[in-house]
Amino acid sequence: QTAYYNLVNAPLAIAMGLLLGLAPLMRWRQHEPAALLRAAAPAVGAATVIALGAVLAGVREWIPALVVFGAAFALTSNAIVTVRGFRSGWKHGLAYLGHMGVSVLLIGIVASSHYGNAVQVQLPRGVQRFALGYRMTYQGIQKAENGKDRVMIAVVTPGRSFEAEPALYWSAYNQGYMKKPHIERFLTHDIYISPLEMVGDDPNRDAVWFAKGETKQVGLDKYTFVGFDIQNMGTPQMSIAAQLRVESGGRTVHARPKIEVSGGTMNRIPDYLPGGRSIEMATADPATGKVALILPGSGSRPSQDVLAVEVSTKPLINLVWIGAVLMLASVFLSAIRRLQDVQRATGVQPAA
Repeated sequence: QTAYYNLVNAPLAIAMGLLLGLAPLMRWRQHEPAALLRAAAPAVGAATVIALGAVLAGVREWIPALVVFGAAFALTSNAIVTVRGFRSGWKHGLAYLGHMGVSVLLIGIVASSHYGNAVQVQLPRGVQRFALGYRMTYQGIQKAENGKDRVMIAVVTPGRSFEAEPALYWSAYNQGYMKKPHIERFLTHDIYISPLEMVGDDPNRDAVWFAKGETKQVGLDKYTFVGFDIQNMGTPQMSIAAQLRVESGGRTVHARPKIEVSGGTMNRIPDYLPGGRSIEMATADPATGKVALILPGSGSRPSQDVLAVEVSTKPLINLVWIGAVLMLASVFLSAIRRLQDVQRATGVQPAA
């Protein structure tokens, strides 16, 4: 799908850049072709230099290179006209300032979306690993009162050292990890550090799934899942218990491991069998009547404190923000100009 949208939208972006560059250079009603070519020559030269610079910097595909050329042509021609307009008064270059913003935005989109790098890496706690040339050390989890915990990662780059704090916490409601990346901004690029999962700390890693009424034997014991006991379903204080019948050592006992949710934080409460062995509920799916249980002898192992993250870069992403700011500035100043024109037409003195 991405390739399809790039193929369809890229020609539109090229055409928009060329038209944005030609429009301010054309005179009203008619313009001699030779005069238009002379007026466009400086912008064409500058756009060619910028496009060649993009190719040398790594832009190898011809469509992105043409988008850069069209955007650079629009940027240069509108910059020339904007400067001329502002020399005559601040009101005369506002529209072209917005065109400059669109041009800068296009270049930023091409650079950040096509030419960033991304890699996934596993970070054992306290062990330094390298990703995209950055040194990274996972230091542990910072608990939060609202349950939205953050992982602490020390990062050393050629430009600076910083502490990344992306969010990673288990959501009982979604039955999955909720993630929010850490973004570190540099002049020429941004670094995104996105947590993926706690490797070996997945609550389902050794779980045995049961359907309602199903019996399974693990080791010398037989387990039957009878059903759920659900309290306060859909509320912030929900609890789900799994009702089990366990045949062990010639006797039958009952167990009720459960999950309690309070304020968005999930708490697993195990139940115990004779001899001190525990049963824990990893997750539940009341909609299908299935439960995942961590049982004695099912291969459960101590969780590994290893964090999996994706590290990616967004080159020249600041151009996107600069372009957006120029566009908003053009709109804001145009609104002020229009208000002053209306006040002048109605005989109202503009506010000082």
